[in-house]
Amino acid sequence: MDGRIYTVFMGNKTIAQIFAENVTKYRKRKGISQYELADISGISRGMISHYEREGSIPPADRLQSLADSLDIPVYKLFKQPEKESYPETDFSGIDPRSVKKLKDILSLPGDDRNDLYRILNKMLRKNQLEKENSEALRARRV
Repeated sequence: MDGRIYTVFMGNKTIAQIFAENVTKYRKRKGISQYELADISGISRGMISHYEREGSIPPADRLQSLADSLDIPVYKLFKQPEKESYPETDFSGIDPRSVKKLKDILSLPGDDRNDLYRILNKMLRKNQLEKENSEALRARRV
């Protein structure tokens, strides 16, 4: 080796970026913290954090330990995420502004989209409760 560092791209992301995203995704999917992954894998919490921040790709033995700890095959740590697909929907009865917003929402990264859905659900629940309370008050007055 000549001492140079090479960056390999897969699409518009480097392999290190894809690896970092996947380690984080599978750790969170398993519902464990970086500390817990460190305990299970035998890799320090600092190195787990480093890998998740796109610092580097670990040596083969650590790759296997991470994959085993996350209950996935090693190749999934390097697999590009597939775009989520949604069934075709007829938007003809919806105003164009709402359709555009929906398309914007669907183009967000998965985590951002899920955050937005949580916010929307809270707002919708609040609105529904207010509507139910208002109807209950009207019913008492009658």
